[in-house]
Amino acid sequence: MQSFKLGELRNIMKQIIQKILPRYQTIRQQLHRYPELRYQEVNTAKLIQQALMDMGFNPQIQIGKTGVVAVLDSGKPGKTVALRADMDALPIEEETDLDYISQNKGLMHACGHDGHVATLLGVAEVLQQLRHTFTGKVKFIFQPAEEGGAGALAMIKDGVLENPVVDAIFGYHNHPGTAVGKVLVKHGTTMYGNAEFSIQVHGKGGHAAMPEWAINPITLSALVITALQTVSDALAKDPETTVLSVTTLHSGKAKNVIPEYAIIGGTIRAPSEKATMHAQKLIEAELNKVTQGSGCTFTITYEDIYPATINTPVETDFVLKQAKLLLGENNVAIKAKSGRASEDFSYFLQKVPGCYFFIGNGEDSASCHSPHYNFNDGILPVAIELLATIAITYLQNE
Repeated sequence: MQSFKLGELRNIMKQIIQKILPRYQTIRQQLHRYPELRYQEVNTAKLIQQALMDMGFNPQIQIGKTGVVAVLDSGKPGKTVALRADMDALPIEEETDLDYISQNKGLMHACGHDGHVATLLGVAEVLQQLRHTFTGKVKFIFQPAEEGGAGALAMIKDGVLENPVVDAIFGYHNHPGTAVGKVLVKHGTTMYGNAEFSIQVHGKGGHAAMPEWAINPITLSALVITALQTVSDALAKDPETTVLSVTTLHSGKAKNVIPEYAIIGGTIRAPSEKATMHAQKLIEAELNKVTQGSGCTFTITYEDIYPATINTPVETDFVLKQAKLLLGENNVAIKAKSGRASEDFSYFLQKVPGCYFFIGNGEDSASCHSPHYNFNDGILPVAIELLATIAITYLQNE
């Protein structure tokens, strides 16, 4: 293994990135132009596969249905570090004036996964050129279906963390509202878990003209929703607020009929499984109070969408250190609060140590999932250099 001082290696890396950057800006914009939904990322996967083959990789395809994986082997024994990028788009009609606006009607890269893919391809090329500077292996994971499809879990089931076994994993997400290139890192929970609930209120149907012969589940549902707001207010007092939101109410088909039941739906966003279970207990206690003596009964079901994304201590400190060395103290910050959105990188962190962090997309950036959003290409050189540095330094330290 050829030995380089840290400063010398980073100078070489910057030169490589400067040379290859236009290619990955072009790829990013091409991906933006042709977005694909979860588990439908066929052309996206083909582009990734071809780009990796052009670098000399022999990528695996159809991991987790449409995922792509490549391994860079330094040829020297050591650990394996994984880097991940999500690659699916959203069912949103784009409202921008970009030259590369989405050509797939009703679909849009409104969360920056196009930029995440371009970043990881750039990292793969950088590390391919610098493979003589470290030991062990780097696994590049291009993951489908982050947007509600649990693509990370699908890839895990297909063995993405095996052969070679992954020792640590790192990934990032762009962060609208934060200066371009500024890095945000948080210890512990960095993204909330998401559990959805469905409450069926069972009444007694009848004629709308004779409500005394019926038990109206809609009337009781109003009381249930008010009770759920009481739970939400109580949860808001916790240091890391658990968020309870009622989002749907369905009942009845005719205006002259009192229905048999009503269905109330919503989500619990919480920083841990313990916090989710606490919220569920409060919900059920309030439901028992409201329905007692009413003649109505209820059933409640939960569906765990994604668990909380919880960074491990050593790897989080490691990312903080590398980011500060690379970008300077002023360009790195501890994220003050956990993100309340959920992220299926959580499944990787349940299996192996790692850290999920954020890089600013611009203070004037539209929010993710907005029809006006666009990934800021100014992130690319920062993100490529930081992820490449994380991989090399992790393996060098071994």
